[in-house]
Amino acid sequence: MARKDYAGVIEFLSKAVELKPPSADANFLLGECYLQTKKGSKAVGYLNEAARLGRNDAHLRLAVLYHAVGMKDRAAAEYEQFLSKTPDYPDKKKLQQYIAENKKK
Repeated sequence: MARKDYAGVIEFLSKAVELKPPSADANFLLGECYLQTKKGSKAVGYLNEAARLGRNDAHLRLAVLYHAVGMKDRAAAEYEQFLSKTPDYPDKKKLQQYIAENKKK
């Protein structure tokens, strides 16, 4: 990833996410590689799995993705999930403001 060879990393990480037990880090990194290669739709599943497995920062990456494609209510929902798991986040007020402005009513 440091060399920005995302295609090569995707191939490697695709094999890594198939291993048992599942890896939150491998799912997160694979999702991130898909984001970096402008394949957000492929990133979503891996980032969701990473979040499910305990990588709370995956919610942040999902929120950024949803915001970028205009799905602000989904981004707000991801920020809410992140804050529920990481209540002492330094930029908590900024995220709470985003949630208040964009949460689906």
